[in-house]
Amino acid sequence: MQVKAQQPDSQPQQQARLADYDMNVAKINLLALPFRDISLQYERAVSRKISLAVGFRMIPKGRFPMLNAFESYIDDEATFEELQNIRLSNQAFTVEPRFYFGRHDGPRGFYIAPYGRYSTYGLDFNEFEYTIEGEDEAGNYYAETHTIALNGRINGFTGGVLFGSQWRIGRWVYLDWWILGPAYGAASGKLSGSSSMPLDPEAQSALADELENLEIPMVDTEAHVDSKGARLDMKGPWAGIRTGLAIGVRF
Repeated sequence: MQVKAQQPDSQPQQQARLADYDMNVAKINLLALPFRDISLQYERAVSRKISLAVGFRMIPKGRFPMLNAFESYIDDEATFEELQNIRLSNQAFTVEPRFYFGRHDGPRGFYIAPYGRYSTYGLDFNEFEYTIEGEDEAGNYYAETHTIALNGRINGFTGGVLFGSQWRIGRWVYLDWWILGPAYGAASGKLSGSSSMPLDPEAQSALADELENLEIPMVDTEAHVDSKGARLDMKGPWAGIRTGLAIGVRF
């Protein structure tokens, strides 16, 4: 009786078996779209249970999204009204390795993803108001309201951990639930503007007071005003939470 020894799998067969799952998925976050937030992600499997995802988010310039959610953190009503007039834009880049724990190979099932994100926010006050108050030579009270255009940006870096779950539905489509992704980091930036006419000491004092009273959520501010214009420096801790529901296609 002749016994034939089992031949080991060839290298191409081994590679085919190990790669028997989807390698690439491109996604868009559906929950962000109503807030004019275009959030895209590309995910690439690097092993059976590990992938690398790269994301890009863009918010075109417009009104401050979800400003009402910050209302309880803003003590001054005038500041809240000023923030309603602000125009904001945003771009963010995110890198996250993902570690899957489901029973399927490839990017499917529950995952944990530590991530880093770099964000930049553009801020524009087309008409930042400040009021000069005083008394004229006859002792009559007066109040003059002026405006100055301010623009600038805030840059921030945060790190966090995202918990999520991903499913393949059908042959080509993936559904990715970003359950919760808290993050913490730091941010800095400035707003600046030039006056169309020299600012006298009274105007400088009034503008500085108004800038000092401006509460931008989650950052500390410091105002600098001279006869030519104003600058508001911003820095401090930066926190956020990622969540969403993305739909994607494999390729």
